Amino acid sequence: MTAHEPASGADGAYRTGRRAAAGTLLGIVLSGPVAVAVVTATHPQPPWRDAESFARHVHPMQLLPYAGGILLVAALVVLVACVHAIAGARDKAVTGAALAVTGAFAAFICFNYVAQTTYVPDLARRYEPANAPLIAALSMSNPQSLAWAIEMWGWGLFGVATWLVAPVFDRSKLERVAGALARANGVASVAGALWTVVRPGWVITPSGLAAFATWNILLAALATVIFIAFGRRLYIRTA
Repeated sequence: MTAHEPASGADGAYRTGRRAAAGTLLGIVLSGPVAVAVVTATHPQPPWRDAESFARHVHPMQLLPYAGGILLVAALVVLVACVHAIAGARDKAVTGAALAVTGAFAAFICFNYVAQTTYVPDLARRYEPANAPLIAALSMSNPQSLAWAIEMWGWGLFGVATWLVAPVFDRSKLERVAGALARANGVASVAGALWTVVRPGWVITPSGLAAFATWNILLAALATVIFIAFGRRLYIRTA
């Protein structure tokens, strides 16, 4: 144990953090490649034309990616909480701020997923022309919707959180890799949010989809390295 590590609760935080990192990896897979492949193969939404066309193609299977997304958000909240729990006194202020920012991130994304899984499908099932503006404003099938602004700013907030927790990872070369990945995620996530201001709808373009795939790989790498780093810390404490 080092001088700046809290003596109590660290073992539990490392174990819970490893579970949260594993949950993050599972959430990335279920909200991305697996869910998208299933939806595409069974009940895809065609490219956005208008709310009426969207309503004709709505199917419960299209909710699958959001289920994985909710798991991802929950795992990330727990992961940041665990990093805060094991932070030393010198880092507690910034990790506390990261915890608060993560709460705001979760609120943004969960609001968005409530709209995608509950409110928008209900409007689509009982479609009438008066509902069209609401569907267009809130459906993530529409690249110009408010939902995409909420989504990108939400993940931008999480990028701020990962930047803030990066200093906690300073024990070894592996942990410094985790810190570098956390900062890289911060830059990428905030840049994505800012670019959405400049060019709304960019996410559902070839370059946007490529950026989304790259970001998934970055987040998966960060979760993997944290999983290993927490395992090493736990081994050293219990050896």
